[in-house]
Amino acid sequence: MICTPLAVRSKSGRTALKNRSRASIDSSNGLSRTRRQGAACLAIGATLLRSCGPTIPVRFPQYPNKTGAKLKAVLEGGRNVGVVAAKTNPRILARIGYENDWSDTMEGAVTTAIAEKGFFEVVDLSGRKERLRELAYTQSGMTGESLAIGRELAVNSMLTVQLTNAPRQECKQEMVPDYTGYAVELALAKAQGSDTGDASLDKKTGVLYLTVYVVGRLTSVETGRTVTYSHTKPYRQVNKPGDVDCPSALAAFDGAIDQAARGIADNLSPKIVELPVPLMDDESGVRDDEAVDLVTGYLSSGNEWAEVADFDRAAKDWRRALNESSGDSVSALWNLAVYSWYSGDYDDAERYFDRALDGGGPDWLDGAKRELMARFSEQKRLAEGRNR
Repeated sequence: MICTPLAVRSKSGRTALKNRSRASIDSSNGLSRTRRQGAACLAIGATLLRSCGPTIPVRFPQYPNKTGAKLKAVLEGGRNVGVVAAKTNPRILARIGYENDWSDTMEGAVTTAIAEKGFFEVVDLSGRKERLRELAYTQSGMTGESLAIGRELAVNSMLTVQLTNAPRQECKQEMVPDYTGYAVELALAKAQGSDTGDASLDKKTGVLYLTVYVVGRLTSVETGRTVTYSHTKPYRQVNKPGDVDCPSALAAFDGAIDQAARGIADNLSPKIVELPVPLMDDESGVRDDEAVDLVTGYLSSGNEWAEVADFDRAAKDWRRALNESSGDSVSALWNLAVYSWYSGDYDDAERYFDRALDGGGPDWLDGAKRELMARFSEQKRLAEGRNR
């Protein structure tokens, strides 16, 4: 883990706000309690940042690698979605003995899968669902009547799912581990005075690969833009170890549907992730030497409140620090920017970030802060698109 310190050493020997900050200031080296516990830092991963110090958790959407760019263009920040599974020819599923309502099953599986991502709000389509299923099946009006219904129901986008071909079955026999049977065989062998006897862990077993061919289409009801995902991954159904018969396709179908639904969610839904954004407590930007102890004391106090997740109290101390610094404390500006981001006040957050950047200068803006601010800017842009 690569950590980039965000806090720097405070000047030693200052004693203002002793009652409030003495517990926070290390008398031996002048470092704040935050620094003693570990410098607030960022670990740069492939796509995420991980913090090792006092933080505020902000939540933002993470987009799929393959479809992310198209997904952003379709959604434009909108989170209300309607889920519709097109009606299908019942003879297709009758081949595997499936007699349930395909549309209900698929819609339920997709709704569950995208709910786990935490981004979408699924809108109840109620009485319009049957008509939407018909439209999705015939593909007539997919950019007309069905999208008009979506707008009527205050939906930002429609997620339609269609079974495009009959499920494909492939039966095989594979060696499958039988831990329970193996343990029994070992016990019997031992009882007969043999170390292992004829005990065998792996047993030839019947395996069914069932492929459900499903296409998911997410369409903006305003622009008609669409992003598509085609699911062709086979689902593996395994018999009880040692049973060489082919498993039932009907028994495998629900699992195959769930797998397809997860594939749709993985590719057509952002995932809400939590990013712990580090806080600062140094004296950067403070011009009045006599105010430094007051400023750093309030900063440390605010960070201590943040450590117990009382961010509103923390923000009060950071505002005091900003006032005592005559509006110059870069750490206070940064912390208040992060707090505003956490609170969903993107305009305030942007103003605080901009002031922190102006006060800190180019040397202050390292790669970790730059990546954080870029993530914030993207989230603000998406939020503005959602609110249009």
